Amino acid sequence: MTLREQVLTVVRGGKVDRVPFTCYKGLLPAGEIPVENLALVSSAPAFQAHTPDVSVTSRELSLGVRETTMETPWGTLTQAAHTETGYGSAWTKEHWIKRPEDYEVVEQVIRHTQVTPDPEPYRRVREDLGDRGVVLAWLNRTPFQRLWIEYAGMERLALDLMDCPDAVEGVLDAMLDMAKATLDIVAESEAELIWVPDNITGEMTGPAMFDKYLIPYYDLVCDVLLPAGKTPCCHMDGMLRQVAHKVAETRLPVIEAFTPPPDGNFSVAEARDRWPEKTLWLNYPSSVHLSSPEEITRVTEDIVAQAGRTEGFLVGVTENIPADVGWQSLEAIGKALA
Repeated sequence: MTLREQVLTVVRGGKVDRVPFTCYKGLLPAGEIPVENLALVSSAPAFQAHTPDVSVTSRELSLGVRETTMETPWGTLTQAAHTETGYGSAWTKEHWIKRPEDYEVVEQVIRHTQVTPDPEPYRRVREDLGDRGVVLAWLNRTPFQRLWIEYAGMERLALDLMDCPDAVEGVLDAMLDMAKATLDIVAESEAELIWVPDNITGEMTGPAMFDKYLIPYYDLVCDVLLPAGKTPCCHMDGMLRQVAHKVAETRLPVIEAFTPPPDGNFSVAEARDRWPEKTLWLNYPSSVHLSSPEEITRVTEDIVAQAGRTEGFLVGVTENIPADVGWQSLEAIGKALA
């Protein structure tokens, strides 16, 4: 069985002779891959989105800070992001939406965005990876997650849900229409695993919002993708104890990037007990990469013991590893899993 076949088997709830070990390809340390059982994970779209009459430009405001301007027939919006020099991670300093009127601009941009099939990016990545791993064909985030992470920020969105709910719901409705068109395209694509990159954490998207905005969307994802033979994998890498009971209510088959303690607040044993039918595709807790190989081995063995069975259980790396301990940590995890 190739590494790709092992990952696909276990993601779909099957069993192989050892717990699969995966790493996002873009997070690998420099150099050759010394870990024999390390499968790689890449992502690529199977569609393209184009918005006529919308122009996006950017300029550098200061070292590492870039302002992006969106010129549209309905108004002009700006966003500023800071990129740190260590790993190239960016975070938003100034969101697109700064006032209630901006929701209308965003809504019109989304409604005028044309989504069409584009199989080539996925095919290129799939061919490049070969049997060394798997490719996740990505969707946009759930509309609610997309709105607060990419456009408004949680504080702005929380206030506007109270002060101008119709404007907020208009954007969410436009995003849902776009999502439906995208789902139909992805369902017809040759992709096998579909990435829902939601970055869920219960501290931001609590039970009430999860119930109102996320579960209906996840139902739609499953209604469209599961009959087409696709496996949706939802990226939930945050603090999940607060919403564990809501995750259990979803039909999502795979919780991807699940992060156990000491970095998360919901253990593998608790997740297996609460979500017995779901595949757990872990993010190895990032802080442990800094430990000695002996401690990494101990933590890895404990995580596997908590899983209780190998069906539907994978250990992955979905966050940056400090460069000076990268291969040392990956080798220790790989040896423990092998």
